[in-house]
Amino acid sequence: MNRLMPRVVALALAAIPASTFQRQTFNTAVDLVAVDVTVVDKDGKPVDDLAITDFEVLISGRSRKVVTIDRLKYGATPATPSAVPAGGDGRGQTTAPNARRMYLLAIDEHSLQAGSAMAAINAAERFIDKLHPADLVGLYSYPTGAAKYDLTTDHGAVRRALRGVMGLRVEPEGRFHMTLSEIIDVASGDVQAQRSVLQRECPRGGCNLIDIKNDAISAVGFLEMTVTQSVGSLRGLVRGLGETPGRKILVLISGGLISTDRSSGRANSMAEISQLGREAAAANLDVFALHLDWSFQEALASRGGLRTSYFRDSNLAATGLEIVAGTSGGTVIRVRGTSPDVAFDRIMRETSSYYILGVESADEDRDGRPHPIRVRVKRRGAEVRSRSEVIIPRR
Repeated sequence: MNRLMPRVVALALAAIPASTFQRQTFNTAVDLVAVDVTVVDKDGKPVDDLAITDFEVLISGRSRKVVTIDRLKYGATPATPSAVPAGGDGRGQTTAPNARRMYLLAIDEHSLQAGSAMAAINAAERFIDKLHPADLVGLYSYPTGAAKYDLTTDHGAVRRALRGVMGLRVEPEGRFHMTLSEIIDVASGDVQAQRSVLQRECPRGGCNLIDIKNDAISAVGFLEMTVTQSVGSLRGLVRGLGETPGRKILVLISGGLISTDRSSGRANSMAEISQLGREAAAANLDVFALHLDWSFQEALASRGGLRTSYFRDSNLAATGLEIVAGTSGGTVIRVRGTSPDVAFDRIMRETSSYYILGVESADEDRDGRPHPIRVRVKRRGAEVRSRSEVIIPRR
């Protein structure tokens, strides 16, 4: 099989020429930044009646003018594009004859047990069956890469490849039965946590605080290694997707991406996970992170038995996914012990349309460096998702 993505260089969220949008009339005296924006209501339905005047865009905290607007809507019957000249009412819509979505399903095998992986596979197959025939879909299981398929309209081939996905999650081996949060706390030097584990695990003696801490350090090292492997695999995937022009929808299917909630200590993966989110934004990826959270059921079945910390354990597992989604302008959908079908239905609904804004840039924006970007709308109750950073090349 060839590489996951063809080698076509594209720069997302950069100043773009007029020819990029066939329907637009751009003012060549200024550089426009293309900003993809998804707007949904409280029920997750796309808000598709917004005009230019409904949007406010800030780059590095300073307001920038929205010059043009497009709404791309995907439907079974493509329509003829209509022009939206600058200064018009700004309510453009296009369903281009060749408009199609690009979905890449990325499944973290090391975070899923066998049962949760099978539930994800079954739901993903039903999701693929609902796609438009022209939509592209691909698959990448990580960090093993054992199951993968390039972006294709051959949906049946991707469904078959899904059967190669396996749940490979294992609990860290150790002498003592510690939860995820206990492992992180003890390995980070929390003496109170060490004593609590000691009292529970060694009520009659036979071990000491050093034994407890060494066991936790070994376990947290295993957790850190799995996170590093997952992030490294995803960064490679994101870079490959960045070479494919256009907006891509990255669906991360994971049992969690662990990062500590402590201010310091072990399992602190925030920096490398945040970098992954920034690269996803630069690659023009709309990220949906599905957190398949069966922590309660897994806690019941674990060799240490149910612990009262499973709520915190669940949040620790979700932290990394929230960082990736938040940095890239995406969203996390939590699936708590039920079928993932509801989450996939939400993805289908929310990716049915989105806006492309042509935003005027200022001289200080065009320095080739990352700048924070924020998009707001004048619509009560609307949720806005867009990239958190923009890089505009120097002239």
